[in-house]
Amino acid sequence: MQTNEDRIKELEEEIRKTPYHKGTEHHIGKLKARIARLKEEQIEKAFKGKGGGGGGYAIRSTGDATVVLVGPPSVGKSTLLNRLTNADSKIGAYDFTTLNVIPGMLDFKGAKIQIFDVPGIVSGAASGKGRGKEVLAVARNADLIVIMVDIKTVKLIPQIIGELREAGVRLNEKKPEVTILKKPSGGIKVNSTTSLKLSYDTIRSLAGEFRLANAEIIIKEDITLDRLVDAFIGNRVYLPFVVVVNKIDLGSRGKEIPEIEGEKPIFISSQEGKNLETLKEEVWKRLKLIRVYLKEGENIDYDSPLVIKEGLSLREILENISLRNKENLNSAKVFGPGAKYPGQEVSFSFVPLDETVVQFVS
Repeated sequence: MQTNEDRIKELEEEIRKTPYHKGTEHHIGKLKARIARLKEEQIEKAFKGKGGGGGGYAIRSTGDATVVLVGPPSVGKSTLLNRLTNADSKIGAYDFTTLNVIPGMLDFKGAKIQIFDVPGIVSGAASGKGRGKEVLAVARNADLIVIMVDIKTVKLIPQIIGELREAGVRLNEKKPEVTILKKPSGGIKVNSTTSLKLSYDTIRSLAGEFRLANAEIIIKEDITLDRLVDAFIGNRVYLPFVVVVNKIDLGSRGKEIPEIEGEKPIFISSQEGKNLETLKEEVWKRLKLIRVYLKEGENIDYDSPLVIKEGLSLREILENISLRNKENLNSAKVFGPGAKYPGQEVSFSFVPLDETVVQFVS
């Protein structure tokens, strides 16, 4: 009996043999949709086919953001975690030292950033090999992925990115600008706000492959087949990532490593503590966190900033904090970054910058 893996290989081979042009776009789209569905079935089977994963995998996220260290075994992730946080991750010079997820908390710029050290990723992780299902489940729930290798395992970075992709993680990609509204009748209607290279027939065909019979599909980007397939599947995770090359104290080859997937690697030595401040700054930058200081009367609380995602308005901030007589507040005064002048009065639609001081007023 033909397995999913055999069928996937057949379909991939058919795509390789089929030249891509307008005449074949419809057919290739259907093939890619079938491959995506078969791979989803494979991953779901791997995740359900094993037990709960053992101690350490029932993780609990705390703090302002979550970072996951992902990489092959024994590249120094545990040492780095211990350097950055107060965690106690066992360290050893042999593979699979970390058998559970080890959390630690990095205090940086007033933020509490939780970092998880997970077992090393091996080839086939997305299908469950080497505790891969548990590792990738943790990675999917991160705010940032740090792909960590050493100077001897740099060549494994594409493989790690591939395993993450197989598990539905899209690195440094924006979520497709596609809205799918299911309807009780009327067939498939496609509306776009921009010109599309894909034909409407191809889009309707893909919808059929994902068992959509009645829906309105609204597309706001010149979407590719692969991104449209991701939009139909709907369970993809879109995360930023940082590439870290460890153990530069052991040689100079790391300096010759080019950009990877558009990312310039950060070279560190977790053993000697080299370039860790650079890494912290990059993590902060990629998480897109900002600090907002609250002012009550003449007092400004610089010791306990609100740490939030950049781009939030004062209204959104106010909804998520506890203040006395919150219902009576109707505006705010802002000082520092983002303010045109000290004490500028603004509405709740104002979006603060990093280290803006805010005083809510009634």
